[in-house]
Amino acid sequence: MFDPRDDPASDDADHWDPLTVALVRIRRDPRLIVPFLLAGVFLTLVDYLRLEDPIPTVERAVPWSNGVSIDLAYAGFPTGVPQTTTHLESLVGLHPEYLAWGLALYLFPLLAVAAAGAVTIARAMDQPVRLEAVGAVFGFVLAADLLHRLLGSIELLQGMGLVGVPLLVGYLLVTVRLFAVPGLLVAGRSFVEAIRESARRTRGRGWTIVGVIFVVGLSSWFLASVAAGTFVTTALVAPLHAVAIVSLLEWDTADG
Repeated sequence: MFDPRDDPASDDADHWDPLTVALVRIRRDPRLIVPFLLAGVFLTLVDYLRLEDPIPTVERAVPWSNGVSIDLAYAGFPTGVPQTTTHLESLVGLHPEYLAWGLALYLFPLLAVAAAGAVTIARAMDQPVRLEAVGAVFGFVLAADLLHRLLGSIELLQGMGLVGVPLLVGYLLVTVRLFAVPGLLVAGRSFVEAIRESARRTRGRGWTIVGVIFVVGLSSWFLASVAAGTFVTTALVAPLHAVAIVSLLEWDTADG
């Protein structure tokens, strides 16, 4: 297994930099971006299908169309930023065939990024890809997406002013503690074990992981804004996020 201590970008044990380590890993093995590159193509196709679909679809607003608006585009798992979304409420009351189609347009993109994340993480760990791991990561991705929708997303918290500050802090705390869950699921942990172990492994590294969240979230927002970036954010930012998770797990193992 790759030891981050052996990497020239992380030779100081007191200054672990997961994004730098992830960039070095990807430069050494460019095939790490291939799963998310393919997922980006698929998500771009889904954007097109949603725009042509009779089921109501919400397009991502251009952030500077009504003044400057900076969002932290972080979903809690490695993924890109789609240019369209479908509110699940719009699926209520549809005929079965339209309901099945709407659910497919919702679930298959999540499955695509879950599979890409599992494959990328497994490759970075030098482990075989297990179907059970893909299913476990998909379960986490689905749960995170539903929770994100329930909370109204981090953009809502950012727009609540001082009232939203405690909620935003709580959101970031939970997100930090769950940061390593996808990697642990790929490593074979159960869902509950992955959550507990992720909370333990992220203690003492909270600010570093917050930095990763902000870099990933702001990079995704920027690329999605200037490059209509479903494909760009999925192909470039998502693999960086996935390998950063592996970097945390390997650093923690080496440190222990």
